[in-house]
Amino acid sequence: MSAYADRLEALAAEAADRCTGCGMCFEVCPTAREIGLDAGEAKARVAELSALTRDGGPAADGLQKWLNACDGSARCSDACPEGINVRQWVTIAKMKALNATRSREVGAANAAGRFRHMAQAVRLLASMQLPSETLKKILEPAERRTAEILFYTGCNVLRTPHIVLNVMDILDAMQFDFDVVGGTAHCCGVYQFQEADLPTYERMGHRTFQRFGQSGASKVLTWCPTCTKNFDELEKDVEEPFFDLGHISEFLAANLEALKARFVDQPKRRVVIHEHLGIGATVDSIRRLLSAVPNLELVELVQDSGFSYACGGQAAKFKGREQAIHRALAEGAVASGADTIVTMYHSCHRALAGAEVAYPLRVVNFTDILAEALGRGGHPDYYRLYKTGGAMDEAVAAARTFLASNGVRVDEASVQSLTADIFDETGLAGSREAFAQAFTALAKEG
Repeated sequence: MSAYADRLEALAAEAADRCTGCGMCFEVCPTAREIGLDAGEAKARVAELSALTRDGGPAADGLQKWLNACDGSARCSDACPEGINVRQWVTIAKMKALNATRSREVGAANAAGRFRHMAQAVRLLASMQLPSETLKKILEPAERRTAEILFYTGCNVLRTPHIVLNVMDILDAMQFDFDVVGGTAHCCGVYQFQEADLPTYERMGHRTFQRFGQSGASKVLTWCPTCTKNFDELEKDVEEPFFDLGHISEFLAANLEALKARFVDQPKRRVVIHEHLGIGATVDSIRRLLSAVPNLELVELVQDSGFSYACGGQAAKFKGREQAIHRALAEGAVASGADTIVTMYHSCHRALAGAEVAYPLRVVNFTDILAEALGRGGHPDYYRLYKTGGAMDEAVAAARTFLASNGVRVDEASVQSLTADIFDETGLAGSREAFAQAFTALAKEG
């Protein structure tokens, strides 16, 4: 094993040593209940988790079902009376269980396929929505940067790049010395770790984290919740970095007074935040930020915010549950008199962007509101245009210009793949035919 793998083993072993076997982590697990696992067997499942950690080998059947069901909600970690990061422990245990039942080559092939599909979609969607100079700036290697603050986008937010532009506007308005970095060349390696391809993960996710340190930045601000979780639990806890790492929402909340001094008058809005627990203090930070925006009323709504740490991803295994959460949110927002749903993350924004078709609601990201309150923002949300399924003239015209500037062409096969990516995700959407027909016509232009 590598030195990195040894350190992961040590983290899991420490968790097993501290565990008292009370079973509270299993009892509160939302996905264990979702698949019908018996809460009365909590102590047995945790005992199996400790045995897997110490002895290796295939996971016991009941434990394997629990590991497979995990969506990273972190309810387990919050419930642990010993303060164990159970989510981290389970993540490492899932990798050990996979290694015991299949060859690394199978996992590597699976991870490569998932990464390749994601990278193609990100590349096309970013090239359809961003000018070449901006995209080149984001993709520039991290180790070449010299700014005090590094804003790390991750990969998938580039499907909805207006969010990245908003954050850049906010940091610029506050006159911070910052640079932005992201894209698939700076991937957090989530697919490789999930598929137990640790050698490739080290060359990808672990290497990305090392590159942050090589940039010389004293602070790295993350965006993606998965990247934040991975780097917090698979990198920081393995080896403490020389830079401070935290989510952009927490950083902005820590600078709230400076933000408030720059806010300008805003139209009246009643908003509901689509909340996800599980990633640091993001919910509390975004609540504080929005509560400070002039003329914005934050509407309290009971939500199923602890089911997963973000929409999609691991939670996509429970499509029916996600659909119910989205419908309940939209219907609750309307019933409470809200006019706007505010999304926390990019995956949630993709899932909810189409709600405007069926409900009298606006869907925006929290960065949209903050940028506008600073007199900035206003970047077109083309992804929302795709999801609402109406006239695509504006989106197609923009894509035509941006694709040309990026030297990228789309063909009909790419349009079919993008249509599936956009509309097969769990969420609310309008007609997929509108997007497919408009962008197929663009592809045929050659």
